[in-house]
Amino acid sequence: MTLLLDGEQVRGKGLKITANLRIESDDLSGQTSNSDAAHKGFKAKTLTVSLLIRFADQAQLRSLMRLAEATESGGQRKTYRIVNDTASAFGMRQVQFSDGVSAREDDTLAAWRVQFTLTEKLSNPERVEKRRATNPVTAQSAPGQAVTGSTTGNAAAGTAEPAEELTGFEATLKKLDDYLGGSA
Repeated sequence: MTLLLDGEQVRGKGLKITANLRIESDDLSGQTSNSDAAHKGFKAKTLTVSLLIRFADQAQLRSLMRLAEATESGGQRKTYRIVNDTASAFGMRQVQFSDGVSAREDDTLAAWRVQFTLTEKLSNPERVEKRRATNPVTAQSAPGQAVTGSTTGNAAAGTAEPAEELTGFEATLKKLDDYLGGSA
């Protein structure tokens, strides 16, 4: 199996790739045994890569570190086009290094056990989300009159502000409130 990032092969022995798709959800059961869950979307797919690089092939580890540390012109992590059978089967085309790169010395072999994670960039769910029409944000207001410092000053001065017209239900609630609490 091979792994190419922008056409550059990641070299090492025993290349193993684990693909992962996280599906976010929240439990809606509360304190019951209900199994309802709220779907919160698909998160970016990840590839966890592990391989072995011999101490004699130190240049291979240096090359991998150069790829991991590469940045774009704006300082963001570099996005790579990936060529790999597992990535292709998962529908991944572009990836970025994430969660770090680790290289630990093997206990018996004169080699490093290298592990790193590649996260999908511009995934299909991300593209779909960007294409969706956004709902325009409208100003929100609560029914009733806003309480501000100037209103209390006007009330103290004896000038009343014009009352807002209440709906039938609001008028009924106002009558009940006045009855229970007395109007000031």
